[in-house]
Amino acid sequence: MLSQLAVAKDFIARHLADPALSPGRVAGAIGVSPRHLSRIFQPTGVSPSRYILEQRLDKARQVLADPGSRHLTIAEIAHCWGFASQAHFTRVFRSCFGCTPGETRPFIT
Repeated sequence: MLSQLAVAKDFIARHLADPALSPGRVAGAIGVSPRHLSRIFQPTGVSPSRYILEQRLDKARQVLADPGSRHLTIAEIAHCWGFASQAHFTRVFRSCFGCTPGETRPFIT
């Protein structure tokens, strides 16, 4: 099961920016049922959906914290990492990290 977990995580990493990425799509890509995918992820303590969300949030936070990305709007960054709505992105970002995406950006004088 650990090798299936590694394959699933690799598929997720390669398709993270795709807004259509879902546990069902991951399961189909690695040849298991969505229920079996959930069992594969059990040792991680998070569901496949939560894992995808957390990976997207981490990537978005890295971009937001990079001073070289100041030319991108928060909406553009959210969209780049598969979030359809900036409002949803801001809500889940704040819930995960305790601050807004705008507060994550470095202050440049």
